Amino acid sequence: MANDWAEKAKSDTKKAMSDIENKLAHAKADVNADVEKIKANLGHDGEEKKVAYAKADIKAGAEKAIADVENRLAHAKADAEKAKADIGKKMAGALK
Repeated sequence: MANDWAEKAKSDTKKAMSDIENKLAHAKADVNADVEKIKANLGHDGEEKKVAYAKADIKAGAEKAIADVENRLAHAKADAEKAKADIGKKMAGALK
């Protein structure tokens, strides 16, 4: 019983940490895009600025997408570990 609770808590903690890391990755991507846009404002005019803005937005979008995939994988891995622990508990109970 205590082991089951511990496994669930461990899984939930991994998910929460992954969610925090995902939010940080999104924030970092946004900040980096803003920095690139500021640089574009200082050094470019007209079409060059538009291209630099688009490039910054595309790069930020890609970074966010990668972070989202990593977050989903972390959630799936945590769920799999929890399910594995649950199956082990059920097997131990069945063998008694």
